[in-house]
Amino acid sequence: MPLATRVDCPGCGARLRRKPAGRCPHCGAEVARHVQAARSREQRIEQIVAIVSTVLVLLVFALTSGLGLVEGVAAYAVGGALVWFLAKRLFF
Repeated sequence: MPLATRVDCPGCGARLRRKPAGRCPHCGAEVARHVQAARSREQRIEQIVAIVSTVLVLLVFALTSGLGLVEGVAAYAVGGALVWFLAKRLFF
């Protein structure tokens, strides 16, 4: 679930859209390590969401194996809503 993460300059707080030579275009501060740290954090969050999503899908599958079609669809919808809620809280 790749999202456009907003990365701000640690020096002036301006939003970094392009980083010529690893420097902030507004104040000239070094931002290469800061941007790399933000990308690493985003990647860890995406991995956690993927693991939680997989566990929830397997759990819903195991718990709904004896249900009918309507109940199974409803259970998957609740699981999907839960994953959406978790991802929304982590990224926004």
